Amino acid sequence: MLASYPVFRHMGMQSSLPFPSWKVILMQIAFYFILEDFIFYWGHRVLHTKWLYKHVHSIHHEYATPFGLTSEYAHPAEILFLGFATIVGPAITGPHLVTLWLWMVLRVLETVEAHCGYHFPWSLSNFLPLYGGANFHDYHHRLLYTKSGNYSSTFIYMDWVFGTDKGYRKLQALKNAGVESAGKQT
Repeated sequence: MLASYPVFRHMGMQSSLPFPSWKVILMQIAFYFILEDFIFYWGHRVLHTKWLYKHVHSIHHEYATPFGLTSEYAHPAEILFLGFATIVGPAITGPHLVTLWLWMVLRVLETVEAHCGYHFPWSLSNFLPLYGGANFHDYHHRLLYTKSGNYSSTFIYMDWVFGTDKGYRKLQALKNAGVESAGKQT
């Protein structure tokens, strides 16, 4: 982050008053999430090719049942490779420093939540239909590298469009059918 400061300044980042309006901040952060998810999906999918998985991404997958801290547990090359997805949006738009900090906080909170292993009542996946959350990402960690799917970081639209969430959707349908049939029996 410190090394990226001169790049962001060159790209137009501001750090003085006045702060941007909430509308500008929210629009930029929404753009960052969408762009990050698109780039992350393809980068993460590439990391699941045989060679890159074996030599780089397998470190992140050492935990079949992840917890919050494992979200940042990865090979340094992976951190740089997938970190590009996080910084490209701000590099394009030249945000205010406050917007950049807010984006980074939200991004880290999202990835920790996706790796926490719990589906809380307040999880965003209960409120945003395209949000992946912990259940979505837990499925990714539990399967072999070539069969996992669920490569998205935040939203599930890329996995849905490219069919890399078919196994997860089948499992969810089976779980839902089991819950429905158990409810009818009682």
